[in-house]
Amino acid sequence: MTDRWILKAGMRVYPGAIWKLNPARKEIALTFDDGPEPEVTPKVLDILAQYALQATFFCLGSKAEKFPSIIRQIRDQGHTIGNHSYSHPNGFLTGLKTYTADVEKAHAILQTSLFRPPYGRIRPLQYKLLSENFFIVFWNVMSYDFHPGFTPEKCLNHCLQNLENGAVFVFHDTLKASRNLLAFLPLFLDALAKQGYRSVIPGNAIK
Repeated sequence: MTDRWILKAGMRVYPGAIWKLNPARKEIALTFDDGPEPEVTPKVLDILAQYALQATFFCLGSKAEKFPSIIRQIRDQGHTIGNHSYSHPNGFLTGLKTYTADVEKAHAILQTSLFRPPYGRIRPLQYKLLSENFFIVFWNVMSYDFHPGFTPEKCLNHCLQNLENGAVFVFHDTLKASRNLLAFLPLFLDALAKQGYRSVIPGNAIK
């Protein structure tokens, strides 16, 4: 379910994008998409604080406008904000000017050098233009916390099975994912601590 063939293909199509971190280091990246959500994000921050782990929150500009205090809270607690677009467009179905304008609209609010394409779908020309100003961050392990067919136990087992040096994990601080996420995230972070992993910010890890 890690779709390794998609990873290999994507690394060819999008050269320079971040898919994984350095496999020689016992480091992983914890990333959260589609927030901030007032009923969920502060709870995620509390869980992360218990383990003193850093994370990257790829936020929607439309939500950041509504909840600026949560954006400040994320930064104040030592985490990093990433751009996940303003309105979550599918790059495969969106024209170049419309797509890049949506990302720039979010950038005006979020002010970050990290960008993750919604759904991971971005056309090569969109990628080429945006990579001039952003680190484009994909992932190699999806937690499936949003998936109705997954339980907290199944999410946990999937993440643990794919835990390795350099892994970039995706979670979602949304209402849809919260039932699974808030139940299994502490257990996953506990496993990270016991195995000696540290979490890093994707853009920093490649410098």
